[in-house]
Amino acid sequence: MLKKAAQIAMYMAVAVLTSAAYGYLAYTFIYQRLADGSMLNAYLWNVAFIVLLLSMDKVIHKVFQSKEFSVTKKNYFFARWVYFESLISFKTTIYLFYIFVLIVSRISVIDPTLVSEDFRSFLMSIEYGLILVVAFDKLSEHFFKDIKREKEVSAKFEKYRAEKS
Repeated sequence: MLKKAAQIAMYMAVAVLTSAAYGYLAYTFIYQRLADGSMLNAYLWNVAFIVLLLSMDKVIHKVFQSKEFSVTKKNYFFARWVYFESLISFKTTIYLFYIFVLIVSRISVIDPTLVSEDFRSFLMSIEYGLILVVAFDKLSEHFFKDIKREKEVSAKFEKYRAEKS
């Protein structure tokens, strides 16, 4: 029981650290550099990063979990990175980050003196990002289910056509 509690505590600590790292990157790279402090540009860049990261998360794990993928000398570092990333996925990191954003954003509205005007603008530019994360996550989930279903249905038709010939 103690070992399981330690594993959960370690997972939460790593999740919080990766989420904080993503938040730092979002603030310094997306908001300050790419968007140059513009709330609209920050929102649009953030949307692009959400789509990119969640797409990468899905594709990388599909490749890594496929039966054809095996760890070799050529892909060892990629496989190690995917293994580490699978411990705390992009999705978990982004969800945790947006929980933080929603809480801090609401607190900054209640008491505007707690955070700087610049940081409040950053929070407001991305506070609706969680809706996009959930929507894109669900859309991609259904997209991959549709592809799988289409392959299964096509296989049945091919089997029927082969039997009929």
